[in-house]
Amino acid sequence: MMEQSKRSAALYLAAVFIAGGAVGYALSEFSSEPTAEASVNRASAYRRDLLETLDQRLELSDDQLGEVIVIFDDIHDRFWEVRDAMEPEFEAIRLERAEQVMGILNSDQQVQYQLVLEERERRREERRAERHSEQKR
Repeated sequence: MMEQSKRSAALYLAAVFIAGGAVGYALSEFSSEPTAEASVNRASAYRRDLLETLDQRLELSDDQLGEVIVIFDDIHDRFWEVRDAMEPEFEAIRLERAEQVMGILNSDQQVQYQLVLEERERRREERRAERHSEQKR
């Protein structure tokens, strides 16, 4: 009987430890909002890595590498043109989501949710402005 109690206590302790770790991880993932700068840095790092990989594996000449960079720049600009053109549709979907969420919240929660939405919109605008300033460079 004593052995079974020890085993149960150990299993319970392990379950609590695992659950705590899972909750902590989930909270850190959901609460960490990437900054515009981090997003730009990731995109730059991805592009740089891809270009380096292509240059090394394909043994590109300097002229070829230059042409690949021009192609990447053109496609990047076109991608954002399409993304910007779709923004009204994205906004409509965001508004629909906000309305549905507002419908299940009490008045205090609605006030806080509205603040969250405004903060996210401000960050979205900052990222958009930063992206447009990069395109002009």
